[in-house]
Amino acid sequence: MEFVATSMPGLAPLLAEELSHLGMPVTETGKAHVVFSGGSADALTVCLWSRLAERVLLPLATLQLTPDIAPEKLAASQDWRALVGNDAPLHVHVEHGLGVRGDNRISAKRFIQALGDAFPISRDPRGSCCVRARLDQNEAHLWLDLAGEPLHRRGYRLAGGRAPLRETLAAAMLWAAGWASKDRPAALLDPFCGSGTLLIEAALMAAGRAAGANRRHYGFQHWRGCRRQLWEAAMAEASNSAERPVPTLSLKGFDADLKAIQLAQQNAERAGVRAVIHFERRELGALRQRDFAEQGILLTNPPWGERLDEQEQAGWLHLGLGRIVSVLAPQWTAILLGADAQVMDRTGMTLDTQWRLKNGPFNNFIRRYLPRSLAAPVVVRVADESAFEVPEDAKPLLNRLRKNGKHLRRWLEREDIQCYRLYDRDLPEFNVAVDIYGDQVLVQEFKAPKTVDPEKAKARRDLAVTAVRAALGVHREQVHLRTRERQKGKQQYQKLDGQGHYRPVREGQAQLLINLQDYLDTGLFLDHRPVRLRIAEEAGGKRFLNLFAYTGSATVHAAVGGAKRTVTVDASKKYLEWTASNLALNGFSTDQHALERSDTMRWLDECREQFDIVFCDPPTFSNNKSRSDFVVEEHHGDLIRKIMKRLERGGVLYFSCNYRRFQLDESIRKWYDVEDLTRWSIPEDFRRNEKIHVLYAIRHVEAP
Repeated sequence: MEFVATSMPGLAPLLAEELSHLGMPVTETGKAHVVFSGGSADALTVCLWSRLAERVLLPLATLQLTPDIAPEKLAASQDWRALVGNDAPLHVHVEHGLGVRGDNRISAKRFIQALGDAFPISRDPRGSCCVRARLDQNEAHLWLDLAGEPLHRRGYRLAGGRAPLRETLAAAMLWAAGWASKDRPAALLDPFCGSGTLLIEAALMAAGRAAGANRRHYGFQHWRGCRRQLWEAAMAEASNSAERPVPTLSLKGFDADLKAIQLAQQNAERAGVRAVIHFERRELGALRQRDFAEQGILLTNPPWGERLDEQEQAGWLHLGLGRIVSVLAPQWTAILLGADAQVMDRTGMTLDTQWRLKNGPFNNFIRRYLPRSLAAPVVVRVADESAFEVPEDAKPLLNRLRKNGKHLRRWLEREDIQCYRLYDRDLPEFNVAVDIYGDQVLVQEFKAPKTVDPEKAKARRDLAVTAVRAALGVHREQVHLRTRERQKGKQQYQKLDGQGHYRPVREGQAQLLINLQDYLDTGLFLDHRPVRLRIAEEAGGKRFLNLFAYTGSATVHAAVGGAKRTVTVDASKKYLEWTASNLALNGFSTDQHALERSDTMRWLDECREQFDIVFCDPPTFSNNKSRSDFVVEEHHGDLIRKIMKRLERGGVLYFSCNYRRFQLDESIRKWYDVEDLTRWSIPEDFRRNEKIHVLYAIRHVEAP
């Protein structure tokens, strides 16, 4: 006989490999099916042992008919008494092929009516003889479904959490990874394990246990073409395979969602492999070198962003994943499942092989990647020699840039700093700031007063850019020019361009996104570098709150430092999206690191949660449609008192402000322990302008 094993569309080549491995002669491979020949025992083998097949079908009839008469003709084409045994009811499923109009259920009803009262009809495939039909425009097909329920229902997963991975798809990913081979590596890790399907299938496959070892119901149990003794013996053999031990392997699953981890443990327990899989609630960004063996496979289905507002975060998450694998597991292979090829391309790893498939309504890809060695980051430093001759009027700035670069060089190398300020209006005739972000340079011109001739101002600006390029040896494309002027209200954060030019830079152990073209500010305040690094050192196991958070860089440092929980509050939707992307780039989710779009003062009034570390860097002035304006000089006392209600005893509030004439409310010094950290917090590259900000560490007074 010939049988048809079906698969998810696109996975038939992998299924054909598996069936050949099981000893089945494959005669045809389509997009979503494989035809193999054999006896009834072979069909039972595929039903019970294939991990990739969805169904096993016995072709009954193919008739040249149009859909308007096909249901009745198909029903009349068989001697059903010769097919159906054990007085079983029939379960009928009819589907319409491409271009055939009408309701599948109506066609199924017509088929059932044509059978008459000879057989009872069941809606449940379990305990039934299952029949499937497909009506094409000029052809009708009829099969006996020997699987009954789809074969991906193994019986061990009762709950799947969010977007559960189908067992057959998980098995296909493992097959693509070469996990079925005896030469498989001894380690497999899933950093987004969800309900654990990939790891459970990996353990069962490595042990050589039957896919159907836990199932008790199949369509073939009610097929007269298969003797009872045959299928009882086949099911007993499959069931007995559940006792086969899992070889010594390192199987690790991590997820940010505690509920998902609990479901994974329960599923693994039902599958009989709980003891051999390590499940732990931990995020991608919290993985360490010790979690990876020398060689292994990273196999995962990363969050890929079904909603439009999540897709950008998914891209940064994939970049973070590729970086983490390249750093921590350079000898590993990565197998990823995804729906957007462009998002998957962001991993930066080398694509080895891919399989395209249809997963419900989505086009998906299984991709095998090889980690790519990360090149040392290029960081612009002042060169020993000028890159080219500059006009005489540009030489004072060139000389000052070289002097500043020489002064900062040893400090930059010692502290491993990639983003820093090189020059800040040191010379009256060059009213610019020069900031370095990795291999990019930002020249910020402070707008000249109206009394200055615009042509002369432009000439000065051109001279400044020339001097910068000569001192740093950079191309014109690496230099970004911005003009700053005194801003009012939301003008400070106005959008200058709409292209989304984001690029990652490193600060300490954190990767942070900057934008040198779209906004007046870059997304990273360089003068707060010391306090962010301090937060990273202190955040381990702590609850962290970031107020007036901007793009959440302090939140990322807290997460990288091991914070148990973070909450980020800002009134801007754009900045919270930026924060989410920053977190994703570092392997952290907003499930465990909450983002709150709200007015900070109102949020503090409504909050009932306590925190161990709080960072607050309010603007000098902020207007708000729903309440009176916030002025830091007037309202900072009230703000700090609200924060201290949410600060745990023994915790610390780092309060910063860039208002040049700021004076801390005396009542704050009276009621709380205040430590002035301003001088400590000004980094070496801002020593020329020590009024850039103030910083206080504020704590509750300890009881005597």
